[in-house]
Amino acid sequence: MANTFKNATVAVTASPATVYTAPASAGNVAIVLQLQAANVGSGTHPVTATLTRVSGTPTVTHLAKNVSVPLNAAIGLIAGKLVLEAGDSVQVNSDAVSQIEINLSALEIT
Repeated sequence: MANTFKNATVAVTASPATVYTAPASAGNVAIVLQLQAANVGSGTHPVTATLTRVSGTPTVTHLAKNVSVPLNAAIGLIAGKLVLEAGDSVQVNSDAVSQIEINLSALEIT
């Protein structure tokens, strides 16, 4: 099995945007090491992060909901590591366009 470190970034909008999707082949996993939101705009803005599971019965779970990110600050949206199975994904959204930037780091095991 190969281990590959990956980074993904996205400028958040009001609609949920997929930041990262784990490799889709059966048996693959990804370990999210860090999910950070940085406020690069003006004022304080909330950010919401969700996990979409596709294995078994598909579900959407909140990782963080309407967490306020102060002006010129960055916050971690998950504590510890998060295991994604094949095809699972992480989405984020906020209340404004291009005010919050997201950075996700993951280890893919394929």
